[in-house]
Amino acid sequence: MAAATFFQCSGARVLLGLALGILMAEADPAQARTTWASGTFVYADLCTLPESGARTGQRITLRRSPNGDGLTYEGAEHPGPRAAAEVTLDDATKAISFAVETEAGPLHFQGVAGADALTGTFEDEAGSHPVHLPRVLRSHAHEACPGEATGSIVQRR
Repeated sequence: MAAATFFQCSGARVLLGLALGILMAEADPAQARTTWASGTFVYADLCTLPESGARTGQRITLRRSPNGDGLTYEGAEHPGPRAAAEVTLDDATKAISFAVETEAGPLHFQGVAGADALTGTFEDEAGSHPVHLPRVLRSHAHEACPGEATGSIVQRR
């Protein structure tokens, strides 16, 4: 009697598993997420000139979170990082724009945050300036700027 009950329960489990498998096979496949992943994205060319010890370049840190996004801007000519205001991000196109208030006045950026670089235009009181900042895993402002490569016309970044 106990063996018959065991086989009945096992048979019910098998049928339930088959029914669940059929339902899952007919379900629509999961769609890929179109939003950026959460995390911290750093785009920078901030470094120190070996000849003078002066800092040059800039760093933009974008922090993505389900609770909201944040962005900080740091330029060599500014005393420290500045929190950006008016940050807008388009998940579909990766378009980004923001404004930062500096000692010299407002600085506006409009461009695209790609997987390997942030490309766009800064606009300040002096006009528009194109920018291409590579995405970096770690940005150290005190690292020496790369020098000129043999035969090059411009500095390598």
